[in-house]
Amino acid sequence: MRDIKFKEGDDLFNYRVAAIIENKGKYLFQIMPGDECFTLVGGRVRFMETSRDALIREVLEETGYDISRAEIKLSLIAENFFDYKDKNEVVHNVQTLLFVYKVDIDEDVIKEKSFVMKDKDDTTLNWVSYDEAKKAEILPETAKRILDDDCLKYELINDRQFS
Repeated sequence: MRDIKFKEGDDLFNYRVAAIIENKGKYLFQIMPGDECFTLVGGRVRFMETSRDALIREVLEETGYDISRAEIKLSLIAENFFDYKDKNEVVHNVQTLLFVYKVDIDEDVIKEKSFVMKDKDDTTLNWVSYDEAKKAEILPETAKRILDDDCLKYELINDRQFS
C-alpha cells in the first residue's frame, strides 16, 4: 500500500506516526545526519492502515524491535504546520497530522547505547536516560511532555517562518 501523503504545487501533507520508546528507564530517540536535535522514531501511515499498525511496522523497520506485544498508548495528536526553503530558495508549506505513542518495552532490548537505523544508513538511534532526554533538544518540542505525562493531548503546532 502507498503512504498517505499528498503534494499540491509546493505544499505537502503527511499522515505520520511516531513513538517515544521506553525500556527500563531509557528512552530511544533518533538523530539524523547534520541535525543537532533528537527526533522520534516513526514514519508515514499507509493507505488503509491504522496508526497503531503503522507504528508497529515503522518501529520494526527502523529499529528491529517488535513492539506488537508492548504497552502502546496514544499520547498526542498534533496538527503540525511548518515550512522550509529548498536549495533553490522555494518555500514549501508542510502540514502533518501526527499521532505520537508512548511505548513501554518490558523485556531487556538495549544491547548498545547507540546504533545505526536499520532502514537509513546514516541515522543513529540513541538510548538516553530521563535526565538526558529532559535536557536534550527534541522535536517536536511537545514530545518532552510525554516523558512525564502520557495522557492524551491535542496540539496545534504552527512553526511556519516564511508564510
